[in-house]
Amino acid sequence: MHWPNCTSDPPWTWIEQVTSHNRDGRVSPYTAHMALIDVSTTSAHYAIHIEPGLITRVGEMIRAVAPAGRAMLVADEALVDLYVAPVSQSLSDAGFETIIGTVEADEIHKSLLSVNHLYGAALKGNLERSSPIIALGGGVIGDLAGFAAATFMRGVPFVQIPTTLLAMVDASIGGKTGVNLPMPSSDDAAAPALAKNLVGAFWQPRVVLIDPNVLATLDRRHFNCGLAECIKHAILADRSLLEFIGEHASALQELNQAKLLELITRCAQIKADVVAADEREAGPRALLNLGHTFAHVIEPISELGLHHGEAVAIGLCAAAHCARMTDRLSEDDAKQIEQLISVVDLPTQLPRPIAVDTLMRAMLHDKKVQAGQLRLVLPTSIGSAEIINDVPDNIVRDSWKAVAASP
Repeated sequence: MHWPNCTSDPPWTWIEQVTSHNRDGRVSPYTAHMALIDVSTTSAHYAIHIEPGLITRVGEMIRAVAPAGRAMLVADEALVDLYVAPVSQSLSDAGFETIIGTVEADEIHKSLLSVNHLYGAALKGNLERSSPIIALGGGVIGDLAGFAAATFMRGVPFVQIPTTLLAMVDASIGGKTGVNLPMPSSDDAAAPALAKNLVGAFWQPRVVLIDPNVLATLDRRHFNCGLAECIKHAILADRSLLEFIGEHASALQELNQAKLLELITRCAQIKADVVAADEREAGPRALLNLGHTFAHVIEPISELGLHHGEAVAIGLCAAAHCARMTDRLSEDDAKQIEQLISVVDLPTQLPRPIAVDTLMRAMLHDKKVQAGQLRLVLPTSIGSAEIINDVPDNIVRDSWKAVAASP
C-alpha cells in the first residue's frame, strides 16, 4: 500500500495572499496572512483555520459551529498564565458559560482516570449534548479531551486549539482520540510502563483553530519535536517539503512567520488529504504511523526521557534502516532522512542502550499487530511509503540495533 507524491498545486485557500520569491527567482504561492483547509470525511466536514493572532477570536468561530449555552475548556496547565485567559474571555464574549479545567500534559495523565474527572466536571457543569468540549494544548490534551467529547452523552461537539507545532501539523487533525493503558507488570525494569492509545475513538472536531503566534512561548525542544512529524509527512508524501525543511531549518526554529505558516499549511494539508481518503485507518491512513511502531515502544520508557517527537525521530531512523536492509529504500535517501533529523537537533539513536529483546516484546502490544505479526510502515523513497506485514524478526532486531539498542 502506497501514499503517492503530492505534486499538484496547493489545494488550500489563501486569504489576503502576498507573494515572495524563492532563491531561483520563482514566485512562491505560499506566503500569506492566513490559510483555510477543508477536511472532508465520511462522517464530517470541517475547516482548519491557520492565522496569526487567532487565539483572541476563537469564541465567535466556535459559536459558528457549535451554538450552545455552555462549553468546557480543557487546557494544558502550563498554559494557565499564557492563553487560558484570552481564550476564556473570547468564549465569554461569544456568549458561552465556560467550565475550565486544566491537566498536566503528560502521557501518564492521558488515562481513563483523567477522562473520568472530565466526565464529573461536565456533569457538575450541566453540559448538554450541544455543548462543545474544547482542547487547548498539545497532543496529550487533544487526545484526552477528544475522547471525553466522543464518549460523554455518546458524543458532544469537539474543538481543537493546538498550541504545539506537533499538534498543529498532526495530532489535532483527523479525529483520532484516546488514552493510554498501564502495561502488564514485568520483571524487566526497562519495559515500557504504558501501552499507547489502546482505548480511543474516531471523533472528528467541528473546527481546528491554529494560531502560529503561540509557538513563540513553546520551548525549542518541543518545537523540534513538531519538526519530527513534519519530516514524517514529507517522507510520506512530498520530497520538496523535506528539502524545504532542510533549507529553512534555522528560519523555522527562529519562528520566521512566512516560513512557519508555509510549513504548517503544507503539513496540515497532507494530513487532511490522508484523513479524507481513509478516515478510520482501514487503508492508506495507516501510513501515518511511519516511525511510530518503533516510537511507541521507546517513548514510555522513563529512563530514556524522550518526548513524543524525539521518539518519532528515532523511530523514523529505525524505519529507514529497516527499509534499507530490505532493499526498499536507497542508501542516499536513508542518509538524507537521518541527516535532516540531526540538522534540526533531534536524536537519531537511543540516548542509552535498551535490550533488543525488551523492545521486541513491547512491540507486540502495538495496536497494529495482526495475528501476532507486526505491521510496519516503511519508506520506499522520500515521498512514498508502504505497509509491510512480513518483515522478518531478525531485520526488525537489526533495525533496533542500528539506533543503538543493545544485543
